[in-house]
Amino acid sequence: MNRPVIDTLVKNLYRHLDDDLFNWRESKESLQELVKTMECNRMHALHLIDSNFYDNKSIRVLDYGCGTGIYVLLLLLKGYPNVHGVDINQKFNKKILEKLDFNNASFNIIGDKLPFESNYFDVINSTTVLEHVENIEAYYQEAARVLKPGGVCFFHFPHRIQPYDTHSKTWFIHYFPKPIRRILWNIFSAQKNGESLNNYLYYRTVSTHKRVAKKYFSITENRTEERLKKIYFVNYKGNLKIRKMVFKLINLRFFSGFFLKIFSKLASVDLYLKK
Repeated sequence: MNRPVIDTLVKNLYRHLDDDLFNWRESKESLQELVKTMECNRMHALHLIDSNFYDNKSIRVLDYGCGTGIYVLLLLLKGYPNVHGVDINQKFNKKILEKLDFNNASFNIIGDKLPFESNYFDVINSTTVLEHVENIEAYYQEAARVLKPGGVCFFHFPHRIQPYDTHSKTWFIHYFPKPIRRILWNIFSAQKNGESLNNYLYYRTVSTHKRVAKKYFSITENRTEERLKKIYFVNYKGNLKIRKMVFKLINLRFFSGFFLKIFSKLASVDLYLKK
């Protein structure tokens, strides 16, 4: 089943930020209905928050590295009013929060420290961010600081063992040391810029992430297998036929455990953390 790409719909809203005649109320209601029925991409993160907090809309949510703000807007449209996005770059135009009448939400540019008091958030979402973070120690430490006792983090990111890199659109090159990567990316990547990719990507093993996270969280679990068992996924950019084939193999009656173990090692990881 082809699901509407929420990114495209949100980008269309951005084109109308200075259009005084645009019907923001109608667009908001249309997107709310789409998100309510879960018939679009990127629904996995919302499902995790819904199921862990039993649809408690009063919780405070942080999107840690929100980029263009897709998840901030999705959560707001889903009915969570207290959602805050942060990033090191200005990719999210917070003017859209005013246009859609989301007055409790916010966006901030950050450095190493988060602009929030300790024990402030109930949940932190981070999707395809940690592969770009040079100092993961500070990232995990700050996440733990602003998270309430008993609060949870849902971190989704690609890792060092994953064979395909969606950023450079190449296979296996990120396995090599940086000097070799630079040369190979200059030859094979779509960007033809190995130096830029070297400064943009910091792939680490899942065990490295878990080792650092355990310093700051009482529970650290790899929940990738749980995601792979379901047909919906975070924001799959590859061949959908292949993804559906993987789903079928994982759910085979007699060999499901075998295929699940293999694919969970090669797929991007879902890390669940509890303070």
